[in-house]
Amino acid sequence: MNQLRTDLTLEAYCELVSAMRPQGYELYALYADDTIVSLAGIEVRVNLYLEKHVFVYDLVTCMNHRSKGYGEMLLHFVHEYARDRGAKYVALESGLARTEAHRFYTDKMDFAITSYAFRKQL
Repeated sequence: MNQLRTDLTLEAYCELVSAMRPQGYELYALYADDTIVSLAGIEVRVNLYLEKHVFVYDLVTCMNHRSKGYGEMLLHFVHEYARDRGAKYVALESGLARTEAHRFYTDKMDFAITSYAFRKQL
């Protein structure tokens, strides 16, 4: 996870995950042999524009294990997880600079780019 969330200390990460779990956040790992190679942090959510959906907060494959299909396998698991729970969509956000990830989502995983995400620091 620290390869994706480089700005978080272990302490901050643990505090945030503890606060997220009661809201439904779940973290799944994909192992190759005895090594975690990919992670997905997800939550079932409901809102007015996506109705029931699974939101992917975190999706990362270890740098040493990329381009081996692990991210694809884990995201297929997330798709099945969503279908099993009656979700209409799987949704995620990706940073503007992550062009390789964007290509993966659109070209390989058939995601559509449907909106921009905005935020304002307070």
